[in-house]
Amino acid sequence: WVQRLLDLGVRDIQLRLKNRPTGELDREVGEAAESCRKAQARLWVNDYWELALRHQTYGVHIGQEDLESLLTAPDQPLTAIQRGGVRLGISTHTFAELGRAVALRPSYISLGPIFPTASKKVNFGPQGLARLKQWRRLVDVPLVAIGGIGLEAVPALQKAGADGICVISALTKASDLVE
Repeated sequence: WVQRLLDLGVRDIQLRLKNRPTGELDREVGEAAESCRKAQARLWVNDYWELALRHQTYGVHIGQEDLESLLTAPDQPLTAIQRGGVRLGISTHTFAELGRAVALRPSYISLGPIFPTASKKVNFGPQGLARLKQWRRLVDVPLVAIGGIGLEAVPALQKAGADGICVISALTKASDLVE
């Protein structure tokens, strides 16, 4: 998928790999990082901050569950991420999570799910365009819309203030990726 997206001109890719053996994860992140470097694209690794550092990816995306463990870890992984030059993106769903994320000065904050989603089990209902507009007024870092997004929603999300828009099934289930 990474190479397919690069061939289409995508310049920001988040690699989300779950439940894989460590060696397989390392290999896949390494291959994706090299492909993105060659294409001058930015690779964001979901959750695996150690692999993002090892393979010098552009960034790492951390969900709230993983953020909690990073904040309390004795080896200070957030400091290692910053010192390693890897950018940090953080998922948020509530105002409390937003406040915590802003305090960490990430490269971006994502809000979601914006719409109902089937690609990930989430404990939060759809946030909607009104919440996206509200958060746009509250934060001065790039704001990324995630969750349940089809390509037809892109103009409304941009109008609501999204700096970035993440799609999964709009690509993986498309009958023709070139469209």
